[in-house]
Amino acid sequence: MKPYYQDEWVTIYLGDCREILPELPKVDLVLTDPPYNAKNIGPNQRVYEGTLMKLPEEEYKVFCSDWFELSELKSETLVFTPGIANTHNYPQPKWQLCWHKPASLSFNRMGGFNAWEPVFIYGDTKKAKFGQDYLLYNTLNFSKGEEKNHPCPKPLSLWQFLMGNFVGEILDPFLGSGTTAVAAKKLNRKCIGIEIEEKYCEIAAKRCSQSVMGLDI
Repeated sequence: MKPYYQDEWVTIYLGDCREILPELPKVDLVLTDPPYNAKNIGPNQRVYEGTLMKLPEEEYKVFCSDWFELSELKSETLVFTPGIANTHNYPQPKWQLCWHKPASLSFNRMGGFNAWEPVFIYGDTKKAKFGQDYLLYNTLNFSKGEEKNHPCPKPLSLWQFLMGNFVGEILDPFLGSGTTAVAAKKLNRKCIGIEIEEKYCEIAAKRCSQSVMGLDI
């Protein structure tokens, strides 16, 4: 299986995570932001531009189950942001954190704003270093350039905090524009990323290569 991009710390694969995950070795941590179903989200939320945009609810539930089970099998610990409207599609987490977003511009489907978002944690948490269940990270902690590259990237500072509380190699089955990979490189951690959209693979690869050259990303 040929990587789309690879350097000392990061390996990126282009494709469907449900097809690629079975081919990968087990890692210590899966950290990801899975795509939401288009019918359950507001206009500013991230969605895939392919078949996931208009999946019927039952098909979306199957998708959630598929990627979740594969990720659990491939990791010691699984951490992800399910989205408030999609929590019912996943099992009860072993641990749940609250990410408070005081300046959120993320609309929910009821027409208001989501000022917080759950972070689900499954698997081995014995080595976790969390001292609190409440996380305060502004959703606007990213540059305008990064915002244009992807509809809804997670704040780099939040991702660094989350992965910094665990050890070992990281895997992101929904890499998007590469925030997980960039955060991992900043922490000198190995990271594997999978992304189904080539345009986002290209952006992620560019960000990682800029990091190699020591440029500000």
